[in-house]
Amino acid sequence: MWHAPQTIRELLAKNVADFGQREALVSVSYRQGDWTRHSWSDLNEISDRVANGLAELGVKKGDKVACLLANHTESYYTYLAIHKIGAIFVPINIRLVPREVEFIIENAEADYLVSLFDALQLVEKIRDHLKLKGCVCIHKADKELPDWTISYDELMKSDCKCSLPDISHQDVADIIYTSGTTGVPKGVVLTETNKVACGRLFGTALGLSKVQYAPHRLQLAFPFFTSTGCSTVMMIWLYFAPVLILEESFDVIKALQTMQREKSTAYGGAPSMYAFILNHPRFKEFDTSSLRVVTSGAAAMPEELIRKALRAWPKAKIYNTYALTEAGTGGTVLNAADAMIKIGSVGLPMPPDQEMRVVDLKGHDTKPKEVGEIILKGPNIMKEYYRNPKATAETIREGWLHTGDMGYYDEDGYLYYTDRMKDMIVRGGYNIYSVEVENALYEHEAVKQCAVVAKPHERLGEDVVAFVVLKEGAKATAEELHYFTQDKLADYKRPRDIRFIEALPINPTGKVDKKVLRSNHI
Repeated sequence: MWHAPQTIRELLAKNVADFGQREALVSVSYRQGDWTRHSWSDLNEISDRVANGLAELGVKKGDKVACLLANHTESYYTYLAIHKIGAIFVPINIRLVPREVEFIIENAEADYLVSLFDALQLVEKIRDHLKLKGCVCIHKADKELPDWTISYDELMKSDCKCSLPDISHQDVADIIYTSGTTGVPKGVVLTETNKVACGRLFGTALGLSKVQYAPHRLQLAFPFFTSTGCSTVMMIWLYFAPVLILEESFDVIKALQTMQREKSTAYGGAPSMYAFILNHPRFKEFDTSSLRVVTSGAAAMPEELIRKALRAWPKAKIYNTYALTEAGTGGTVLNAADAMIKIGSVGLPMPPDQEMRVVDLKGHDTKPKEVGEIILKGPNIMKEYYRNPKATAETIREGWLHTGDMGYYDEDGYLYYTDRMKDMIVRGGYNIYSVEVENALYEHEAVKQCAVVAKPHERLGEDVVAFVVLKEGAKATAEELHYFTQDKLADYKRPRDIRFIEALPINPTGKVDKKVLRSNHI
C-alpha cells in the first residue's frame, strides 16, 4: 500500500525512486565557484558521502550541527546529510556579528559546526568560548585551512559506511533562531512532521503538483540560513520535486540572466525584489516569458506593483503569502485568482491543514473588520522554543500559536495584515526587531532614551529609523552612533537614519508611544 513520506529522509528517498535521473538542483558550488547541475540520484549519492563523513567524525542522532552556510550546492548536500543520520540542523545567519553567532551556538548547545571558509573569521573570534566537538570547513582550493578545522573535501572521502538510525516523524529536525520581542534570539524547534507539513501546505497553496513530466523550474534567492530558505524553499523542493534554481544572492541582472537561461517557470521573492526587477531600466532586454507562477512574501504586494507584474508576465499567476518561522513557515496565501480582487490581503489559511483565527485580548474571536491578534493551528506549528518554556507557554496556548501579529478578516474570511505587536521591521525581506536595535544603542554612554520604528522605503519596503534622546550635557552624532553599532548588530539591522529629539512620547502606562512617534515624525 502507498505510504506518505513522514520524514525528510523519506521525502528524498521517494524522489530518488520516482525521478532519480531527473534534474533536481541548479546552483553555484562554493568550492568550484561556478554553476552545477545535479539529479536526485546525484544528490542522494553525494549526501550519503557527507553523512558517512559526519558519522565518522562522531555526529550521531540527536546531535546539533550549527551551520554557517549560504546559497550554494554544498548547503544542500549538508542539509540532506544531517537529516539522513538523524542529527539536528541549526542554521546561523552569516551576516551576524561574532557575539550573535556565539549566543546561538551556546544556546542551541551545538555539538558541531559546518562553516564556509569566508565565515571562519566570525568563528575565530569566539572559538575559545565554544564547546564544539569539531568544526568542518567548506573551502576553496586556493585557501589554506586553519589547523582547528576539518576539510569538507576530506570528510567526503570517508570510507565509513554508517548505518542509518530509525527516525520518527516526532523527532526534532531543525532549530531555527529568530529574534523575539525582547531582542534575544529564540530557537524555534521544528519536528519532522512540522517540516513535511511546511512543504505540503506551501506547495499546495501555490498550486504545485508532483508531476512526472515538465516539473516547475523554481528560481529563488532567499538566503539559505533563513526560515524561508531552509524551510519554505527546502520543503517545497523535497515535497513536490520541482527543479530548484538557486541564486547565490539577489542581483537584478544576474536574476534576469538566470531566468532567461534556465527558462524558469516560477519565481519567489519579497515585494522589494519585484520592485527592483520590474523597475530596472534593462528589464525588457531579457526574455522572462517562461514565468507562470510569481510568489511574494514578507509584506502585502502594493497594488501598482501587482499591476506592473501582470503587465510584464500576463500568463503568470501571482500569489501573496503571510508566514512565520514559528508556524514552520506556514500561514496564509492570497490565491492568484484573487490578486486584483482582494488587494492588500494576505488571503486564506493554507490548504489543506492550516487553521486561522483573529482574536481580541481576551481570546475571543473578532468580528469582520475588527483588528485583533492572528493565531494559527496546524501540523506545521513549532513544537516549542528551545530551552525557553516561559516563552513557549506564552506563545502556544491550547494548541494555538499566538503570532503577536495584528490583522483583521473581511466578510469573505480573507486576512488583512495591519501591524506588528512585536514591532518587527522588514527591511528588504530581512526581519529586524526594534528592541534588538534599541538595546545596542542603549550601550552608548551618551544615550538616555531611544526608540526604533520602521519608515517606508521605496525599494526595500521598510527601513530602520532610530529616535534618540541624549543624556544632559552629552554629545553624539548620528555617524558616531551608527559606527558604534558596527560590532553589535548585523549590517542590515544597523540604523542609517538616526534622529535626535528632546523627549520621546510616553503613554499612560509609561511606555514609549511608538504610534505617536510614527505619526508625528515619520
